[in-house]
Amino acid sequence: MEDAHSSMKELAELKLEYDILSRKVIYDVVGKVFDDKSEQLPNLKNRNHAILILGLEKEMMPSTLARFLNLKKSSVTSIIDSLEKEGLVKRTADPMDRRKIWVSLTSSGYRYIDVLEGCVEKLVDVMLEGLEEDEIDEMLQSMRSVVNLERKIADNALNT
Repeated sequence: MEDAHSSMKELAELKLEYDILSRKVIYDVVGKVFDDKSEQLPNLKNRNHAILILGLEKEMMPSTLARFLNLKKSSVTSIIDSLEKEGLVKRTADPMDRRKIWVSLTSSGYRYIDVLEGCVEKLVDVMLEGLEEDEIDEMLQSMRSVVNLERKIADNALNT
C-alpha cells in the first residue's frame, strides 16, 4: 500500500512539474523565436486554445469549452463573441433543443489553425536545438505514451 501511495505522490509531483516546465519552455522559446519582431508574435491567450480545442472536438457547447479552458462561462462568451466577429467560429442552434447553442470553427478558423501549427513548428525547432537525434526520438516516444495515457484518462473521466 505504501508503494502505491508513494507512486501516486511521485506521479502527481511529476505531472505538476511537467506542466510548469512546459509553460516555461513555451514562453521562453516564444520570446526567442519572435525576439527580432520580424514576425508577429502569436497570441498565446485563451482564444487560440479555444480554436485548437474546437479544431480537435469539431463542435461543443460554450459551457463545455469553458470547462476545457478552466474559465467562467461569461469569459468564454466574450472569447466566442470576438472569434465570431473575426469569422473564425460560428454558433449554431441545436435543432432538438433551441436552448442549446453549439460552437464550431468556420473554414477561416481551420485555416487559422494552420497558422498556429506553423508557429508551433518554429517553436519546436528552437526547443529541440542542442538535443541529439536519439534524445529527440526518446522524447517523441515518451510524448506519444503520455498523450495516449492522457486520452485514456480523459475517456475514463467522461465515462464516470
